[in-house]
Amino acid sequence: MSYEFYKFLHIAFIIIVAAGLGVAYHSTQPKYFKILTGISSLLILVTGMGLLARIGVSHGDGFPGWVIVKMCLWLVLAVAGPVLAKRLPDSIKPKAFWGIATVLFVAVYMAVNKPF
Repeated sequence: MSYEFYKFLHIAFIIIVAAGLGVAYHSTQPKYFKILTGISSLLILVTGMGLLARIGVSHGDGFPGWVIVKMCLWLVLAVAGPVLAKRLPDSIKPKAFWGIATVLFVAVYMAVNKPF
């Protein structure tokens, strides 16, 4: 598959996860929507690895620093996002949502600028 196709899928799955987390923090969501968000989160990782292969990051070398940061941020979004949406009281959820949105923006910054 081409770089552009992986990039399209990666961005599409990011939008699905961001929308799913937005719904989770501001209302109740049906079970199938939670499943779709979780599967999309996994597909973000898969398409991200495809993108890395297309830009020339080989399997034997270590990942660049920006990739490690993005993987950590992905883990926070994939695990802490839904857990906090379910466990936090309604009064704190909007602040937690903006915290999760900030993590997403930092991940986008890392992908676009590749600072290290």
